[in-house]
Amino acid sequence: MRVCMLLWKEFPSDVRVEKEARALRAGGHDVRLLCRAEPDRPRRETVEGIDVVRVPHDPDPRTRYPKTLRHLLTNVHPTWAAALRETVTDWDPDALHIHDLPMVHTGVRVGRERDVPVVADLHENYPEAVRQWRRMDTTRDVLTSLPRLGEYALQPIRRWKRIERRAVHGVDAVLTPAVEGREHYVADCRAPPGRVHVVGNTVDRSAFDARGYRETVARGETPEPLVVNGLDPGEEFLVTYTGKWAPHRGLEAVVDAFPALLEEVPEARLVLVGAPGTERYGERFRERIERRGIADAVTVTGWVDFEDVPAFAAASDVCLVPHADTPHTATTLPHKLFQYMAMGVPVLASDVPPLQRIVGGANAGEVVAAGDAADTADALLRLADDPERAARLGANGRDAVDAVHNWSRDAERLRSVYAGL
Repeated sequence: MRVCMLLWKEFPSDVRVEKEARALRAGGHDVRLLCRAEPDRPRRETVEGIDVVRVPHDPDPRTRYPKTLRHLLTNVHPTWAAALRETVTDWDPDALHIHDLPMVHTGVRVGRERDVPVVADLHENYPEAVRQWRRMDTTRDVLTSLPRLGEYALQPIRRWKRIERRAVHGVDAVLTPAVEGREHYVADCRAPPGRVHVVGNTVDRSAFDARGYRETVARGETPEPLVVNGLDPGEEFLVTYTGKWAPHRGLEAVVDAFPALLEEVPEARLVLVGAPGTERYGERFRERIERRGIADAVTVTGWVDFEDVPAFAAASDVCLVPHADTPHTATTLPHKLFQYMAMGVPVLASDVPPLQRIVGGANAGEVVAAGDAADTADALLRLADDPERAARLGANGRDAVDAVHNWSRDAERLRSVYAGL
Protein backbone atom coordinates (compact mmCIF):
# COMPACT_ATOMS: atom_id res chain seq x y z
CA MET A 1 0.00 0.00 0.00
CA ARG A 2 1.15 3.55 -0.76
CA VAL A 3 0.57 5.93 2.15
CA CYS A 4 0.82 9.68 1.71
CA MET A 5 1.32 11.44 5.05
CA LEU A 6 0.74 15.16 5.55
CA LEU A 7 2.47 16.99 8.39
CA TRP A 8 1.97 20.74 8.44
CA LYS A 9 5.18 21.21 10.44
CA GLU A 10 8.86 20.61 9.75
CA PHE A 11 10.36 17.13 9.49
CA PRO A 12 12.35 15.45 10.89
CA SER A 13 11.26 16.70 14.28
CA ASP A 14 8.11 14.80 15.24
CA VAL A 15 8.82 11.50 17.03
CA ARG A 16 5.34 10.08 16.48
CA VAL A 17 5.48 10.73 12.75
CA GLU A 18 8.91 9.10 12.45
CA LYS A 19 7.85 5.99 14.35
CA GLU A 20 4.63 5.58 12.39
CA ALA A 21 6.35 6.01 9.04
CA ARG A 22 8.99 3.44 9.98
CA ALA A 23 6.32 1.03 11.24
CA LEU A 24 4.38 1.26 7.99
CA ARG A 25 7.53 0.71 5.95
CA ALA A 26 8.37 -2.31 8.11
CA GLY A 27 4.92 -3.65 7.22
CA GLY A 28 5.68 -3.44 3.51
CA HIS A 29 4.05 -0.07 2.80
CA ASP A 30 5.62 2.80 0.86
CA VAL A 31 5.47 6.16 2.62
CA ARG A 32 5.66 9.65 1.18
CA LEU A 33 5.57 12.55 3.63
CA LEU A 34 4.54 16.09 2.73
CA CYS A 35 5.83 18.59 5.29
CA ARG A 36 6.68 22.26 5.69
CA ALA A 37 9.78 23.48 3.87
CA GLU A 38 12.82 24.74 5.76
CA PRO A 39 15.49 27.09 4.39
CA ASP A 40 18.39 24.77 5.21
CA ARG A 41 16.88 21.52 3.91
CA PRO A 42 16.36 20.22 0.36
CA ARG A 43 12.92 20.31 -1.18
CA ARG A 44 13.06 16.54 -1.46
CA GLU A 45 15.12 13.83 0.22
CA THR A 46 14.90 10.30 1.57
CA VAL A 47 14.96 10.04 5.37
CA GLU A 48 15.26 6.44 6.67
CA GLY A 49 13.48 5.19 3.57
CA ILE A 50 10.72 7.84 3.78
CA ASP A 51 10.22 9.94 0.66
CA VAL A 52 10.09 13.45 2.17
CA VAL A 53 8.64 16.26 0.05
CA ARG A 54 8.85 19.74 1.56
CA VAL A 55 6.10 22.19 0.62
CA PRO A 56 7.41 25.78 0.45
CA HIS A 57 5.86 28.76 2.20
CA ASP A 58 4.25 31.48 0.16
CA PRO A 59 6.72 34.35 0.70
CA ASP A 60 4.38 37.07 -0.55
CA PRO A 61 1.98 38.34 2.18
CA ARG A 62 -0.36 39.64 -0.53
CA THR A 63 -1.16 36.05 -1.50
CA ARG A 64 -0.25 34.26 1.76
CA TYR A 65 -2.74 36.12 3.94
CA PRO A 66 -5.71 35.42 1.63
CA LYS A 67 -4.78 31.72 1.69
CA THR A 68 -4.62 31.80 5.48
CA LEU A 69 -7.98 33.54 5.62
CA ARG A 70 -9.48 30.92 3.32
CA HIS A 71 -8.15 28.20 5.59
CA LEU A 72 -9.64 29.89 8.65
CA LEU A 73 -13.02 30.20 6.94
CA THR A 74 -13.24 26.81 5.19
CA ASN A 75 -10.72 24.59 7.08
CA VAL A 76 -9.21 23.70 3.68
CA HIS A 77 -5.77 25.18 3.04
CA PRO A 78 -5.16 25.96 -0.66
CA THR A 79 -1.40 25.32 -0.57
CA TRP A 80 -1.61 21.96 1.20
CA ALA A 81 -4.63 20.87 -0.85
CA ALA A 82 -2.67 21.58 -4.04
CA ALA A 83 0.32 19.58 -2.74
CA LEU A 84 -1.95 16.63 -1.91
CA ARG A 85 -3.66 16.75 -5.31
CA GLU A 86 -0.28 16.80 -7.05
CA THR A 87 0.84 13.78 -5.03
CA VAL A 88 -2.38 11.88 -5.76
CA THR A 89 -1.96 12.56 -9.47
CA ASP A 90 1.75 11.79 -9.54
CA TRP A 91 1.99 8.87 -7.10
CA ASP A 92 -1.54 7.39 -6.84
CA PRO A 93 -1.52 6.69 -3.06
CA ASP A 94 -3.88 4.17 -1.50
CA ALA A 95 -4.44 6.26 1.64
CA LEU A 96 -3.95 9.79 2.99
CA HIS A 97 -2.63 9.92 6.56
CA ILE A 98 -3.21 13.41 8.00
CA HIS A 99 -1.39 14.45 11.15
CA ASP A 100 -3.26 16.80 13.54
CA LEU A 101 -6.70 18.34 13.32
CA PRO A 102 -5.93 21.60 11.41
CA MET A 103 -5.18 19.68 8.19
CA VAL A 104 -7.80 16.92 8.43
CA HIS A 105 -10.49 18.73 6.44
CA THR A 106 -7.94 19.52 3.74
CA GLY A 107 -7.18 15.81 3.53
CA VAL A 108 -10.89 14.92 3.51
CA ARG A 109 -11.58 17.34 0.67
CA VAL A 110 -8.87 15.83 -1.54
CA GLY A 111 -9.68 12.28 -0.45
CA ARG A 112 -13.31 12.67 -1.49
CA GLU A 113 -12.37 14.31 -4.79
CA ARG A 114 -9.99 11.48 -5.68
CA ASP A 115 -11.70 8.57 -3.89
CA VAL A 116 -8.78 7.92 -1.51
CA PRO A 117 -9.35 6.76 2.11
CA VAL A 118 -8.29 9.22 4.84
CA VAL A 119 -6.78 8.44 8.24
CA ALA A 120 -6.91 11.27 10.82
CA ASP A 121 -4.00 10.99 13.25
CA LEU A 122 -5.15 13.22 16.14
CA HIS A 123 -2.04 13.58 18.28
CA GLU A 124 -4.02 15.34 21.00
CA ASN A 125 -7.38 16.87 21.89
CA TYR A 126 -6.69 19.85 19.66
CA PRO A 127 -9.51 22.23 20.69
CA GLU A 128 -8.51 21.90 24.34
CA ALA A 129 -4.83 22.22 23.40
CA VAL A 130 -5.64 25.51 21.66
CA ARG A 131 -7.36 26.69 24.84
CA GLN A 132 -4.18 25.99 26.84
CA TRP A 133 -1.86 27.58 24.27
CA ARG A 134 -3.96 30.74 24.29
CA ARG A 135 -3.52 31.01 28.04
CA MET A 136 0.09 31.99 27.28
CA ASP A 137 -0.97 34.93 25.08
CA THR A 138 -1.29 38.49 26.29
CA THR A 139 -3.70 41.02 24.82
CA ARG A 140 -0.72 42.70 23.19
CA ASP A 141 0.35 39.40 21.58
CA VAL A 142 -3.04 39.08 19.94
CA LEU A 143 -3.59 42.70 18.89
CA THR A 144 -0.14 43.10 17.32
CA SER A 145 -0.34 39.97 15.15
CA LEU A 146 -2.78 39.90 12.26
CA PRO A 147 -2.71 36.07 11.89
CA ARG A 148 -3.17 35.62 15.66
CA LEU A 149 -6.05 38.11 15.72
CA GLY A 150 -7.67 36.27 12.82
CA GLU A 151 -7.38 32.94 14.66
CA TYR A 152 -9.08 34.32 17.76
CA ALA A 153 -11.84 36.01 15.78
CA LEU A 154 -12.57 33.23 13.28
CA GLN A 155 -11.65 30.11 15.26
CA PRO A 156 -12.94 30.36 18.81
CA ILE A 157 -12.75 27.17 20.86
CA ARG A 158 -16.39 26.30 20.18
CA ARG A 159 -15.67 26.35 16.44
CA TRP A 160 -12.63 24.12 16.92
CA LYS A 161 -14.92 21.64 18.66
CA ARG A 162 -17.31 21.67 15.68
CA ILE A 163 -14.34 21.12 13.36
CA GLU A 164 -13.27 18.18 15.49
CA ARG A 165 -16.74 16.59 15.46
CA ARG A 166 -17.04 16.89 11.69
CA ALA A 167 -13.51 15.56 11.20
CA VAL A 168 -14.02 12.30 13.06
CA HIS A 169 -17.15 11.64 11.02
CA GLY A 170 -15.55 12.49 7.68
CA VAL A 171 -12.59 10.11 7.75
CA ASP A 172 -12.19 6.37 7.40
CA ALA A 173 -10.15 5.92 10.58
CA VAL A 174 -9.13 8.00 13.61
CA LEU A 175 -5.92 7.42 15.57
CA THR A 176 -5.49 8.66 19.14
CA PRO A 177 -2.62 8.06 21.60
CA ALA A 178 -4.76 7.31 24.67
CA VAL A 179 -7.75 5.21 25.71
CA GLU A 180 -9.22 8.37 27.23
CA GLY A 181 -8.90 10.11 23.87
CA ARG A 182 -10.85 7.33 22.21
CA GLU A 183 -13.57 7.73 24.83
CA HIS A 184 -13.70 11.45 24.06
CA TYR A 185 -14.13 10.95 20.30
CA VAL A 186 -16.76 8.25 20.75
CA ALA A 187 -18.75 9.81 23.62
CA ASP A 188 -18.34 13.54 23.00
CA CYS A 189 -17.93 13.66 19.22
CA ARG A 190 -20.19 10.67 18.45
CA ALA A 191 -17.57 9.04 16.25
CA PRO A 192 -18.41 5.50 15.13
CA PRO A 193 -16.56 3.31 17.69
CA GLY A 194 -15.19 0.98 15.03
CA ARG A 195 -13.33 3.84 13.36
CA VAL A 196 -11.41 5.06 16.42
CA HIS A 197 -8.16 3.26 17.25
CA VAL A 198 -5.58 3.73 20.00
CA VAL A 199 -1.98 3.93 18.78
CA GLY A 200 0.02 5.06 21.76
CA ASN A 201 2.91 7.49 22.20
CA THR A 202 5.05 4.66 23.49
CA VAL A 203 8.78 4.34 22.96
CA ASP A 204 11.04 2.48 20.62
CA ARG A 205 13.15 0.47 23.05
CA SER A 206 16.19 0.73 20.77
CA ALA A 207 16.19 4.51 21.33
CA PHE A 208 15.48 4.41 25.06
CA ASP A 209 17.63 1.64 26.46
CA ALA A 210 18.60 2.43 30.03
CA ARG A 211 21.50 0.05 30.36
CA GLY A 212 24.27 1.98 28.67
CA TYR A 213 23.50 5.32 30.28
CA ARG A 214 22.94 3.95 33.75
CA GLU A 215 26.13 1.87 33.58
CA THR A 216 28.00 5.06 32.71
CA VAL A 217 26.56 6.81 35.74
CA ALA A 218 27.26 3.78 37.97
CA ARG A 219 30.93 3.92 36.99
CA GLY A 220 31.06 7.47 38.30
CA GLU A 221 31.16 8.94 34.81
CA THR A 222 28.87 11.78 33.84
CA PRO A 223 27.28 11.75 30.36
CA GLU A 224 28.46 14.65 28.23
CA PRO A 225 25.09 16.50 28.07
CA LEU A 226 25.09 16.69 31.88
CA VAL A 227 28.70 17.88 32.00
CA VAL A 228 27.84 20.74 29.64
CA ASN A 229 25.06 21.82 31.99
CA GLY A 230 27.12 21.44 35.17
CA LEU A 231 25.07 18.60 36.66
CA ASP A 232 26.46 15.94 38.97
CA PRO A 233 24.24 12.87 39.31
CA GLY A 234 26.51 11.46 41.98
CA GLU A 235 26.11 14.39 44.35
CA GLU A 236 22.79 16.02 43.47
CA PHE A 237 19.20 14.78 43.78
CA LEU A 238 18.10 15.46 40.20
CA VAL A 239 14.41 16.12 39.54
CA THR A 240 13.98 16.38 35.78
CA TYR A 241 11.33 17.61 33.37
CA THR A 242 11.70 17.50 29.57
CA GLY A 243 9.58 19.45 27.11
CA LYS A 244 7.95 22.82 26.68
CA TRP A 245 6.80 24.97 29.56
CA ALA A 246 3.12 25.81 29.41
CA PRO A 247 0.28 26.27 31.93
CA HIS A 248 -1.19 22.81 31.37
CA ARG A 249 2.18 21.15 32.03
CA GLY A 250 1.72 21.78 35.76
CA LEU A 251 5.28 22.92 36.46
CA GLU A 252 4.09 25.71 38.73
CA ALA A 253 3.19 23.16 41.40
CA VAL A 254 6.71 21.70 41.23
CA VAL A 255 8.31 25.13 41.59
CA ASP A 256 6.04 25.88 44.56
CA ALA A 257 6.96 22.52 46.12
CA PHE A 258 10.71 22.94 45.77
CA PRO A 259 11.40 25.21 48.78
CA ALA A 260 10.01 22.51 51.11
CA LEU A 261 12.10 19.86 49.36
CA LEU A 262 15.27 21.95 49.66
CA GLU A 263 14.78 22.33 53.41
CA GLU A 264 15.14 18.56 53.79
CA VAL A 265 17.23 17.75 50.72
CA PRO A 266 19.55 20.74 50.11
CA GLU A 267 21.30 18.92 47.25
CA ALA A 268 18.05 18.75 45.25
CA ARG A 269 18.12 20.34 41.80
CA LEU A 270 15.26 20.96 39.39
CA VAL A 271 16.43 20.30 35.82
CA LEU A 272 14.27 21.78 33.06
CA VAL A 273 15.26 20.25 29.72
CA GLY A 274 13.42 22.38 27.22
CA ALA A 275 12.15 25.91 26.78
CA PRO A 276 9.00 28.00 27.24
CA GLY A 277 6.13 27.69 24.82
CA THR A 278 6.22 31.49 24.42
CA GLU A 279 8.75 34.10 25.47
CA ARG A 280 6.27 35.96 27.66
CA TYR A 281 5.19 32.80 29.46
CA GLY A 282 8.84 31.95 29.99
CA GLU A 283 9.38 35.33 31.62
CA ARG A 284 6.46 34.79 33.97
CA PHE A 285 7.66 31.29 34.85
CA ARG A 286 11.20 32.47 35.59
CA GLU A 287 9.77 35.21 37.79
CA ARG A 288 7.94 32.52 39.77
CA ILE A 289 11.21 30.64 40.26
CA GLU A 290 12.81 33.86 41.56
CA ARG A 291 9.91 34.60 43.91
CA ARG A 292 10.16 31.13 45.45
CA GLY A 293 13.87 31.70 46.09
CA ILE A 294 15.00 28.55 44.29
CA ALA A 295 16.87 30.02 41.30
CA ASP A 296 20.20 28.62 42.52
CA ALA A 297 18.68 25.12 42.55
CA VAL A 298 17.27 25.25 39.01
CA THR A 299 19.09 24.35 35.78
CA VAL A 300 17.53 25.35 32.47
CA THR A 301 19.22 23.61 29.55
CA GLY A 302 17.25 25.08 26.65
CA TRP A 303 16.47 22.77 23.75
CA VAL A 304 18.73 19.72 23.45
CA ASP A 305 19.10 17.16 20.68
CA PHE A 306 16.59 14.34 20.96
CA GLU A 307 19.49 11.90 21.14
CA ASP A 308 20.59 13.52 24.42
CA VAL A 309 17.23 13.21 26.21
CA PRO A 310 17.91 9.64 27.46
CA ALA A 311 21.07 10.82 29.20
CA PHE A 312 19.17 13.37 31.29
CA ALA A 313 16.47 10.87 32.18
CA ALA A 314 18.85 8.03 33.06
CA ALA A 315 20.94 10.23 35.37
CA SER A 316 17.89 11.59 37.22
CA ASP A 317 16.49 10.48 40.55
CA VAL A 318 12.94 11.47 39.63
CA CYS A 319 11.31 12.49 36.36
CA LEU A 320 8.22 14.66 36.13
CA VAL A 321 4.87 14.60 34.34
CA PRO A 322 2.96 16.95 36.68
CA HIS A 323 0.11 17.84 34.31
CA ALA A 324 -2.56 20.26 35.42
CA ASP A 325 -6.09 18.85 35.43
CA THR A 326 -7.63 20.04 32.14
CA PRO A 327 -9.79 18.48 29.42
CA HIS A 328 -6.62 18.41 27.31
CA THR A 329 -4.44 16.48 29.75
CA ALA A 330 -7.37 14.20 30.60
CA THR A 331 -7.43 12.79 27.06
CA THR A 332 -3.82 12.34 25.98
CA LEU A 333 -0.49 10.83 26.99
CA PRO A 334 2.93 12.38 26.31
CA HIS A 335 5.95 10.56 24.92
CA LYS A 336 8.02 11.66 27.89
CA LEU A 337 6.12 9.43 30.32
CA PHE A 338 7.16 6.26 28.49
CA GLN A 339 10.67 7.59 27.89
CA TYR A 340 11.13 8.03 31.64
CA MET A 341 9.71 4.61 32.41
CA ALA A 342 11.89 2.94 29.79
CA MET A 343 14.96 4.42 31.45
CA GLY A 344 14.00 2.82 34.78
CA VAL A 345 13.45 6.13 36.59
CA PRO A 346 10.58 6.66 39.06
CA VAL A 347 7.98 9.09 37.75
CA LEU A 348 6.16 11.78 39.68
CA ALA A 349 2.86 12.27 37.87
CA SER A 350 -0.36 14.09 38.62
CA ASP A 351 -3.62 12.25 39.05
CA VAL A 352 -5.20 13.15 35.71
CA PRO A 353 -6.84 9.96 34.38
CA PRO A 354 -4.31 8.80 31.75
CA LEU A 355 -1.32 9.33 34.04
CA GLN A 356 -3.09 7.75 37.00
CA ARG A 357 -3.92 4.72 34.85
CA ILE A 358 -0.38 4.18 33.55
CA VAL A 359 1.83 5.21 36.50
CA GLY A 360 -0.53 3.96 39.20
CA GLY A 361 -1.31 0.77 37.34
CA ALA A 362 2.36 -0.09 36.92
CA ASN A 363 3.34 1.17 40.40
CA ALA A 364 6.02 3.11 38.56
CA GLY A 365 6.27 6.18 40.80
CA GLU A 366 4.30 8.66 42.85
CA VAL A 367 0.89 9.97 41.78
CA VAL A 368 -0.04 13.32 43.36
CA ALA A 369 -3.05 15.61 43.27
CA ALA A 370 -2.78 17.87 40.24
CA GLY A 371 -1.66 21.37 41.17
CA ASP A 372 -1.05 20.46 44.81
CA ALA A 373 2.39 21.78 45.84
CA ALA A 374 2.28 20.24 49.32
CA ASP A 375 1.41 16.79 47.95
CA THR A 376 4.16 17.17 45.36
CA ALA A 377 6.74 18.11 47.99
CA ASP A 378 5.76 15.16 50.18
CA ALA A 379 6.09 12.73 47.25
CA LEU A 380 9.52 14.07 46.29
CA LEU A 381 10.66 13.73 49.90
CA ARG A 382 9.46 10.12 50.03
CA LEU A 383 11.50 9.30 46.95
CA ALA A 384 14.57 11.10 48.27
CA ASP A 385 14.32 9.42 51.69
CA ASP A 386 14.04 5.86 50.34
CA PRO A 387 16.37 5.26 47.35
CA GLU A 388 15.70 1.50 47.41
CA ARG A 389 11.96 2.03 47.04
CA ALA A 390 12.58 4.61 44.31
CA ALA A 391 14.71 2.06 42.46
CA ARG A 392 11.93 -0.54 42.71
CA LEU A 393 9.40 1.91 41.32
CA GLY A 394 11.73 2.72 38.44
CA ALA A 395 12.24 -0.97 37.72
CA ASN A 396 8.46 -1.48 37.72
CA GLY A 397 8.13 1.20 35.06
CA ARG A 398 10.82 -0.37 32.91
CA ASP A 399 9.14 -3.77 33.22
CA ALA A 400 5.78 -2.26 32.21
CA VAL A 401 7.35 -0.76 29.10
CA ASP A 402 9.02 -4.04 28.21
CA ALA A 403 5.78 -5.99 28.63
CA VAL A 404 3.00 -3.62 27.57
CA HIS A 405 3.76 0.04 26.85
CA ASN A 406 6.16 -0.24 23.92
CA TRP A 407 6.22 0.76 20.29
CA SER A 408 6.42 -2.81 19.01
CA ARG A 409 2.84 -3.36 20.18
CA ASP A 410 1.59 0.01 18.97
CA ALA A 411 3.25 -0.44 15.58
CA GLU A 412 1.23 -3.63 15.14
CA ARG A 413 -1.93 -1.73 16.05
CA LEU A 414 -1.13 0.86 13.40
CA ARG A 415 -0.51 -1.76 10.74
CA SER A 416 -3.77 -3.50 11.65
CA VAL A 417 -5.66 -0.24 11.04
CA TYR A 418 -4.24 -0.12 7.52
CA ALA A 419 -5.03 -3.78 6.98
CA GLY A 420 -8.67 -2.91 7.66
CA LEU A 421 -8.99 0.05 5.30
